[in-house]
Amino acid sequence: MEQTPTTTSAAGGMRVAPPLVALLCLVGALGLHMMMPGARTVWPHHIVGLLLVATGVGFSCYAAAIFQARGTTKEPSGEPTSFVTAPPYTFTRNPMYLGVTTVLLGFAVFFGAAEMLLAPIVFFVFIDRIVIPREEETMQRLFGEQYRDYQARVRRWL
Repeated sequence: MEQTPTTTSAAGGMRVAPPLVALLCLVGALGLHMMMPGARTVWPHHIVGLLLVATGVGFSCYAAAIFQARGTTKEPSGEPTSFVTAPPYTFTRNPMYLGVTTVLLGFAVFFGAAEMLLAPIVFFVFIDRIVIPREEETMQRLFGEQYRDYQARVRRWL
């Protein structure tokens, strides 16, 4: 049976899986939220939160499907075989991470709890400072000037 890798090598040789980091951020923030006093009623922000979650999931899945169609790895520590610049990669270099961050933000809005904002913030900082720089090094090594030109044209996030 073929085993699919699910981790990325980050700073200091630490191995992480961005979806697992997102899940841990969400569970931690949800735990904080559940410890806070307050009523649990349905408000319009619940709908907005769910729309953000759905948008983030859709955005991440669409971006991942483009990688799948091009036959390149979605694994952050993998060796890309293709340099993808099709939309949404024309306006963000990291649409999958942007989608996951949007999902976490959607949960924070859904729960209407300030402590839930820790999940997208922690995820964003972790991915931005530890995971993405490693991916960018790989892309620069493999695609050189073409990738550096892309970095100059397209923002890391938005």
